[in-house]
Amino acid sequence: MKIAILGVENSHADAFGKLVKENEKYKDIEIVGIYSDDEEAVKRILDAGYATYAAQSPDEFVGKVDGVMVTARHGNNHYKYAMPYVKAGIPCFIDKPFCADLELAKELAKAAEDNGALLCGGSCLKFIDELKPLARMAKNKKVVSGSICCPVNMDNPYGGFWFYTQHLIEMLITIYGRNVKSVLAYCPDEKKNRLTVIFNFGEFDVCGHYTAAYRYSATVNTSDNQIYNTFCDDVAYTYYAEFDEFIEMVNDKVMPNSYDELVYPVKILDAIERSYKEQKEIVVE
Repeated sequence: MKIAILGVENSHADAFGKLVKENEKYKDIEIVGIYSDDEEAVKRILDAGYATYAAQSPDEFVGKVDGVMVTARHGNNHYKYAMPYVKAGIPCFIDKPFCADLELAKELAKAAEDNGALLCGGSCLKFIDELKPLARMAKNKKVVSGSICCPVNMDNPYGGFWFYTQHLIEMLITIYGRNVKSVLAYCPDEKKNRLTVIFNFGEFDVCGHYTAAYRYSATVNTSDNQIYNTFCDDVAYTYYAEFDEFIEMVNDKVMPNSYDELVYPVKILDAIERSYKEQKEIVVE
């Protein structure tokens, strides 16, 4: 299998490159090349030996690969980099955020569906092992409340609010499902890493806390007075899971999630941003 990695600025590109280079499990996979508008990032990947060729444009690998992995730091580059491959029907992994704009996310998903291009991706946080017992409790018991805490980076050149926030949403969905009715968000200063969100699931609320603390945690409270909680400080192992998911999708030609499910986190993020900017509750589509 021949793949290309587009937008190699973040650690995910290094992780995937290292897997292919060092793990015998992936001996049949070849990274034929990379692309990034960040020269230092390109040099880092080439110097590490994860690839030997750097393209001059992101669409250079159309017709030359079996799939692409889009790992650019700015979410709007995900749309720009993936679209030529989507239109050509080539499978794509798209990192978080799926897109940093709801309309672009819808356009990308629609183009993929129209052209038969398989998609997967989002945040690797959905693969955290520690979430599994909480998801089981949320499914089998009556939930009365919950909370999720994640780190955030609001002041950055990679889309600001959009850069890091999908992680919490993927954790939320993994535990409670895709049934958020509305969101109410509070952010006193976009240049500070402080954002609080109330997710209304109809029968119960979940409070999301974005802070500067690097820890992922979650709590589920049930009607029988049980409290289930977990935390995770090391998420590097989840790169294996999302890489395997992509490879399996390309080989089996089956998407792990629907196009609508891939867009869903972007709908939630769009509602959150509008809520704290407009200072009101926003109904989710």
